[in-house]
Amino acid sequence: MTTMPPRPAPGGYLPTLDGWRAIAIVGVMVAHGGDPLFTSGGPLAHEWLYALTRYGAKGVDVFFGISGFLICSRLIEEIGARGRIDLVGFYIRRFFRILPPCFAYLITVLVLAGAGLLTVTGGELWSSALFVRNYYPVDGAAGWYTGHLWSLAIEEHFYLIWPSLLALWGIRRARWGVVVMSLAIGLWRLLEFRLQLGTQVIAGVGFYGRTDIRLDALLWGAWFALVVARPHWRAFLTRHVTGPVWTATCFALLACLVGQPPLALVWQSVLIPVLIVGTVLRPTSRLSLVLELAPLRWIGRLSYSLYLWQQLFLVGAAVAEPPPFGLSQTFPLNVVFVFALSAVSYYVVERPMIRLGHRLAAPVTEGRR
Repeated sequence: MTTMPPRPAPGGYLPTLDGWRAIAIVGVMVAHGGDPLFTSGGPLAHEWLYALTRYGAKGVDVFFGISGFLICSRLIEEIGARGRIDLVGFYIRRFFRILPPCFAYLITVLVLAGAGLLTVTGGELWSSALFVRNYYPVDGAAGWYTGHLWSLAIEEHFYLIWPSLLALWGIRRARWGVVVMSLAIGLWRLLEFRLQLGTQVIAGVGFYGRTDIRLDALLWGAWFALVVARPHWRAFLTRHVTGPVWTATCFALLACLVGQPPLALVWQSVLIPVLIVGTVLRPTSRLSLVLELAPLRWIGRLSYSLYLWQQLFLVGAAVAEPPPFGLSQTFPLNVVFVFALSAVSYYVVERPMIRLGHRLAAPVTEGRR
């Protein structure tokens, strides 16, 4: 049967996803930098506000859902246009998309550590540069300035695994294969949580940051892309994921986050892509139009650079007082510094490198450049 990817705007761009990226990165930034704001005794020092900051970390899971859905959609698009996936071209584009901003951040951290302004180990830097930071054990605040790269490592592992599997299986078999993989990871997570088998081998590594524990968050996003690629299912989802259904899904996700039912991460990994797909398929809905507002789209475009650089300034309680960079790590100047440095990173490093990658390996559609 003919397959089709989610219908993008001209040039392959899905503008709604930038709005989702904005929500995700703001959540992460609040989770990282909200401690002093909500616990310092000021007007915002309330227990319930502090509790909400903990849920901001779920922005990482939103990023996973976006990446799984978007990357798989683009790969399906390429199969439809070229009859195959150009793996070399894919990795060239990913190389220039991900590595230059990441290495710019790591080099900055290295220079600051050399100047005695912060503490970072060689193991942290190497594991971050090789995208295995989520399997490198670091104790407490000593690993703060590279600690966030655990999630980038998981995304990179997804990029290494999924395109080859999709090319090998083809779209039809991939629809079943990705479900089997996702359920297998969910089962392994349950067994590992109870038996701690892997933990005995890789002691000191955070449980929830491991790829073998969290990869299903991206795989379920990929599954939805595969489902939406079928015209019948695309029409079904467009017709039925209406406002009330979307709202009910949102409440189900909130209940899952607060109540932590059995297999909570499985439900979460499935529900997040439903919310994302609901806005992609109904671009004229009120929510989609809100997600496409210019300020949200701009923050979404900056989201990767914000993700990298916020760790320098939004230190919260993770870094001993006084913060080594003084006022630049104290609200509200820390937020100003994050956005300023991220904008420089985006316009000076990220965008030119994306364009270079696209010149070296032209994609089927340009997407967001």
